[in-house]
Amino acid sequence: MDTMNALVWKGDGALSLERRPVPTLQGPRDAIVRVTRSTICTSDLHIRNGAVPRARPGVVLGHEFVGVVEAVGNGISNLRPGDRVAACCESFCGDCWFCRRGYVNNCVHGGWELGCRIDGCQAEYVRVPFADTGLTPIPDALSDEDALFVGDILASGYWGAELCAFQPGDTAVVLGLGPVGLCAAECAALARIARERGLNVWAYTGYTYERLLAGEVPDALALLEQVDVLVDGEFVEALRDISLRFRGSSNQRLLDVPASLAAGRPIPWEG
Repeated sequence: MDTMNALVWKGDGALSLERRPVPTLQGPRDAIVRVTRSTICTSDLHIRNGAVPRARPGVVLGHEFVGVVEAVGNGISNLRPGDRVAACCESFCGDCWFCRRGYVNNCVHGGWELGCRIDGCQAEYVRVPFADTGLTPIPDALSDEDALFVGDILASGYWGAELCAFQPGDTAVVLGLGPVGLCAAECAALARIARERGLNVWAYTGYTYERLLAGEVPDALALLEQVDVLVDGEFVEALRDISLRFRGSSNQRLLDVPASLAAGRPIPWEG
């Protein structure tokens, strides 16, 4: 097959499903991956809406995916064709000053490349640069869907929970129960269990409790078992409530999920 289906950002808010050439290896650390599962990130919508100046019109969107390795460059030793892999949303060399210190999103040779500066994963195939650092084999015990959130959605929720550095008696406040918010709440709950800390988990959601129970949010019932307080209703009211409850408090941690905020901007934390 020489061509494939791909979702292309044309610029000025326009998206198009097109036939594009199947990508080929361009460098020794490249891999070609056949995409089996992909998700839509809010960042993709930001590109569509013109909010990402560095995005290149004509790019194939997408940076969250799992798939099967079809080909690898001669500089790749940890992957081989046939491997099922989960992709990191960032492309990073692993060798520059930033990468060596863990700031892979600031990699001087990478960063947010896929679906922004180079063709991404909302296609049948994708070329992944620095595949030896950006692709992780999926264990046989996990399905593709099990691993799909690892590269961005789950990682964002986990990182947010980790940055909070929870202490006994803290309250973890998650604003919004979109995919990242759900993962953040789950990770905060796991922190409580793993570290045996007296942590309370509050979740603010635009869904009503009845809609959650009706199954409109996947896996919501499992989440509700971990959440101590669920506040439903409109986000504007929730944001007003959260600011009044926790302003000036020194023993709370705020998990800010910007994609869920009604105002589209993070809430300043005053601790």
